[in-house]
Amino acid sequence: MDDDTIICPCMGTTLQEIREAVKGGADTLEAVEAATGAGTVCGACADELAALVEKLKNELQ
Repeated sequence: MDDDTIICPCMGTTLQEIREAVKGGADTLEAVEAATGAGTVCGACADELAALVEKLKNELQ
């Protein structure tokens, strides 16, 4: 997946935006939702987003 991949179609949130949010300290699904808006409209991407947050957190450790 490249940085321009759209993770949340409703908000147009990209992988890069989510990565930056996690790097900035958003370490839970809720924190990433608050920082980016991803997952807050229809919720269809919430499971994928939660898994992505965990993956990105692990990569940063």
